[in-house]
Amino acid sequence: MKPIHYLMMLICTLLLLVSGCQPKNAATTGQTATTGNSFAVLTDGAGRKVTLSQKPQRVVVLSPSLMEMIDAAGGTVVGRPDAKTEQVPEGMRKVASVGHVYNVNIEKVVSLKPDLVIGNVKQHEKFRDILESNHIPVIYLQPKTYDEVKACFAVIGQVYGTKDVVDKKIAAMDRSIDEIRSNLPKTQEKIVILHATPSNVSVELENSIAGCVAKMLGFTNVASGSKAIDGKPDKTPYSMEALVEKDPDVLFITSMGDHAKIEARLKKDVQGNPAWNSLRAVKNGKVYVLPERLFLLNPGLKYPEAVRFMAKDIFPEAVK
Repeated sequence: MKPIHYLMMLICTLLLLVSGCQPKNAATTGQTATTGNSFAVLTDGAGRKVTLSQKPQRVVVLSPSLMEMIDAAGGTVVGRPDAKTEQVPEGMRKVASVGHVYNVNIEKVVSLKPDLVIGNVKQHEKFRDILESNHIPVIYLQPKTYDEVKACFAVIGQVYGTKDVVDKKIAAMDRSIDEIRSNLPKTQEKIVILHATPSNVSVELENSIAGCVAKMLGFTNVASGSKAIDGKPDKTPYSMEALVEKDPDVLFITSMGDHAKIEARLKKDVQGNPAWNSLRAVKNGKVYVLPERLFLLNPGLKYPEAVRFMAKDIFPEAVK
């Protein structure tokens, strides 16, 4: 064999070996990712640019709030978090569990050999290094406000290649909410949202779920502009003095925890105060408890239902 032919064969062999050693991921991250023959290029909730080189076939989802969106987008998963049966789409109920949203079994996730993991920014970004060290791409989403829900749903549509399906469902949600708002009286209701747990009471700001819904309905949150509690950007400290001063037309209550203990806390910190009965909302019987499934847990694609629920509390005759 001539030396030049031997050299060319050696070079080709080395190139094949090097290319064969490269990880075959479904996605790459960073600003240098190419887009030439990519399946999709998206920006996740952590602000990371993610390029999917091909359509993911083995997705693991880590958050219950994202399962409904994936199902509505026509997607499937090979792993999901523990959740109440009613939170799990029927097609995902027999899928392998990877633990609770706040206590994910990352070893189980890796063992499922996913080609994409979808998690929440706050709870799951800590797993980024271990996932990427196993050549498992990951995207982070954080749906809370209605606009964030729509943005996350749109990203999921990109992941599964079902953008048209998702766009139609987003448009339908917008129409449903617009219809509810169009039937409401043109009044500026002043509202306050108390959040009660067994240990304390706080006030929700506009960036909370209930605060977002109230803002969408055109209600004025009397706590707007208040300083947030450290570590809780959607809440501000409760003060009966401030409540009396603002004297809202309507008072909503959200809660988290044991109901009996929450009732005891409300009686001690709020209703037991003589000033409670002087509030306009109390005197007019406009104190409403909001359900956890819509206002504590993210309502996701049920945002129109949350909007309808709050609107019907205040204007039952205007909301069917």
